[in-house]
Amino acid sequence: MGKVDEAALKKRARAMLVAMTEREHWVYALPREAFAAVRGRLGAEGLAEVEVGDEGRVVRFGEDDGCRFVILESEPLDATMVDASGPDAVRLLKVLVDEHGFLPQSVIWETALDVGQPKEASLALRMLAHMMVAWDEDFVDVFLLHLASPDPVARHESVMAVSLASMVARDVAPALKLLDEAKSRERYPKLADTITEAVRALREVGGYPIDLIS
Repeated sequence: MGKVDEAALKKRARAMLVAMTEREHWVYALPREAFAAVRGRLGAEGLAEVEVGDEGRVVRFGEDDGCRFVILESEPLDATMVDASGPDAVRLLKVLVDEHGFLPQSVIWETALDVGQPKEASLALRMLAHMMVAWDEDFVDVFLLHLASPDPVARHESVMAVSLASMVARDVAPALKLLDEAKSRERYPKLADTITEAVRALREVGGYPIDLIS
C-alpha cells in the first residue's frame, strides 16, 4: 500500500479527538515506562484506586464527581494506555501528557496502514482499537484492510482488534458485520473457528439472540 498523505493522517487524528471530546472519553498512548509515575500522579491528585488487576499492570481509578481513569501497562504495545472519562478528566490528562508525552494518533494511523509491515501494523491496529470510542468510515476501512490480509496471523490479530474496538465503543453491530464478512472469506478452519467464537461473544454482549448452530 502506498504512503498515506500526511494531511489525511492528521484529519483522521482530529476525527478521533472530536469523537473523544463529544463522548467525554479520551484514550492516549504514553511511554510504557511512565506507568508507575502516572499511577502515582493520579493518586496524588486525589483519585482513589478502585481496582487493580493483571498483577498490577491494570489500575482503575475513580472519584465521586465522575472523573475516571484506567491505566494499562502493555508490553506488546510498548505503551502505557491511559483511558480517561468524565467532564473533569481533561485537566488531569493534560498534566500526564505534558509530563510524559504521547504517541500521536497520526503516527499510529500511518503504522496501522502500512500492511507491508504486518507485525508493526497489527500492533498499531490494536492500539487504535483501544482508542476507538466511536465507529466511523476510517475505522471500518482499516479493519477491512487487515481482515483481508494474506497473512493469517495478521488476520487473527485483526479479529481480536475488531472485538476490542467494539467493546471500547460499546457498539458491536459494525463489528459483527465485519466479522461475518471475514468468516465468509476465511479458508483456515482454526481461524474461522476463532471468528465464530468472537461473533458469538459479541452477540452475547450486544444482547443479540445466540445462534447455537454457527
